[in-house]
Amino acid sequence: KEKVLDIIKKHPEIKKVIHFNSTPIGYQYQISFTIYVDGNMSTFDSHAIANSLEREIEKEIPEIYLTVIHVNPTEIKKKNK
Repeated sequence: KEKVLDIIKKHPEIKKVIHFNSTPIGYQYQISFTIYVDGNMSTFDSHAIANSLEREIEKEIPEIYLTVIHVNPTEIKKKNK
């Protein structure tokens, strides 16, 4: 878990991480967690962050078999008109 959180900390666009779970799959692990990103970010951009993070985790930590990331927005700030 600490290795994964260290990787996540390298991404300032990720504001918060919750619901971190890991399940053993043979000699490896499946992990899942929820990240929060800027609510004004597009869905495409927020999921691009999650997809990139999944690849980075699985490349840097061979014990991880599968990474599942749920993306939620932080509070959306209304723009002045």
